[in-house]
Amino acid sequence: MPVNPPAEYYLAEEKFRNAKNKEDKIIAMEEMIRQMPKHHGSEKALADLKSKLAKLKKESAASSKKGKGGSKFNVHKEGEAQACLIGFTNSGKSWLLNKLTGSKASVSGHPYTTTKPEVGMMDYKGVKIQIVEIPGTFEREHMAIARTAELIVFVVGEAGEELKLEGILKGNFIATRRIEVNPWKESPDQIKENIWKSLDMMIVYTKKKAHNDYKTPATSPMAMPVGGTIRDFTQRIHKDFERNFRFARVSTTDKKGRQLMKQVGLDYKLKNGDIVELHTT
Repeated sequence: MPVNPPAEYYLAEEKFRNAKNKEDKIIAMEEMIRQMPKHHGSEKALADLKSKLAKLKKESAASSKKGKGGSKFNVHKEGEAQACLIGFTNSGKSWLLNKLTGSKASVSGHPYTTTKPEVGMMDYKGVKIQIVEIPGTFEREHMAIARTAELIVFVVGEAGEELKLEGILKGNFIATRRIEVNPWKESPDQIKENIWKSLDMMIVYTKKKAHNDYKTPATSPMAMPVGGTIRDFTQRIHKDFERNFRFARVSTTDKKGRQLMKQVGLDYKLKNGDIVELHTT
């Protein structure tokens, strides 16, 4: 069976051949693996690529330990998700970072004020989302952060900027989900809501069994993917909760906004705003 990879594979392969360092080779080879068709005829080719990728990563890690090469910037992920602000110089990224997170990134009318990634934590109804500002120089080591983020936020102020930013992402083989915001036309609160909705997450609340007043809002929010179940909920807390699970009581609302109490099992799908009380053996 022929492999028949798509055109995107050959673009990545060309990028690999022209790469001048191991980090760029790793990025290109990861894209080659993503673009390689997954079927019986491609198994050997995929295995060879993965073997070469593992070797490259090992060599890169070794050289990094010696202080030769490797990324100079490593942003440790914190919170429930990570979103990167990407835009051209003076687009309002630092201003927006400060408004969303309460950070104190330098804001100036001069170009390229931000020379390294700036990090802050955005609070959304008790859930923490890490916001990273990527400098407008779009250096490789900075863009590598965006590759593993859950969301990219294009910060634009002029028409056509988003197309140029798309080209920059494509050139760095970044396929992360992205949205577009304009800090000069949208309020920080609107942008915060947009970021949250684009992460496809919901907030579910925990409640102690001793607290019987389900009309009182719970104070322990937990972020979960939309469509998550009680099983997912228990696994987020501790694996023993699933092993010793008996049932859960869920305070929820129906389509008319009426509050209901349900006794449910592990496969019950939760909704945004549900309050969960777990009962174990």
